[in-house]
Amino acid sequence: MNDLDEDIRKFAQLIIAAKNIVVLTGAGMSTESGIADFRSPGTGLWEKVDPNEFASIHSYVSDTQKNLKFMLEMGMNIFRAKPNKGHRALTKLQKLGKLEGILTQNIDGLHHKAHTNNIVELHGTVNEAICMRCKEVYPITTMINQVLKGFYSPSCEVCGGLLKPNAIFFGEPLHSETLMRADEMIEACDLLIVLGSSLLIYPVAFYPRKALSAGAKLAIINIQQTDMDDYAEIVIHEKIGDILPRIIEIVEKNLKVSN
Repeated sequence: MNDLDEDIRKFAQLIIAAKNIVVLTGAGMSTESGIADFRSPGTGLWEKVDPNEFASIHSYVSDTQKNLKFMLEMGMNIFRAKPNKGHRALTKLQKLGKLEGILTQNIDGLHHKAHTNNIVELHGTVNEAICMRCKEVYPITTMINQVLKGFYSPSCEVCGGLLKPNAIFFGEPLHSETLMRADEMIEACDLLIVLGSSLLIYPVAFYPRKALSAGAKLAIINIQQTDMDDYAEIVIHEKIGDILPRIIEIVEKNLKVSN
């Protein structure tokens, strides 16, 4: 058995022993579905465009048309994306009764497409639009249809306010209700699994420390190193889609034998 095989076995044993597992996913969870991440050296989206120009609430309001053209181009790639092997492995883990829920930094909705339940979308979702005035929420198609007709100030059907994708822009706070739900999940878990997150952005970067403080164990799969690697029970620097299905396969076999 090589070192990677041993790490996979240890990872599976952590899952088998845990009673309340929460998974935290970042952009690396979706890159294998063809969605570019934001901060990887040489390939990250923010190395190609200025986030203050194309992803801040101030730029969106001041130049909605330019922002919407950029977002529509990026959004079409997201809307076409399909769940990958990693997403499907998490759904399988939940069906095995070993996954309480998912906290995700991703706005692509791929966990929903994979039919996983109990998902907290920390940064919102591009699959909805929201009115900036009255907070009415619409399917994103309501907004896209207006834009495709050349109306680059998409408006709310209720109050006429400006619509925006229901994702958190730079300059916007995360929703307090979302943060409360995430805190409750972190405090209750006994194993936090981090998948594809650099753990550089707060408050997400604080969640592993919070889980550890509450007595939980930590396990990480991420291509690059993170500041929390030294605190984790096991760290694997490989692609999630290559590793996670192998881990879940061991978990499934163990549970079948136990039953």
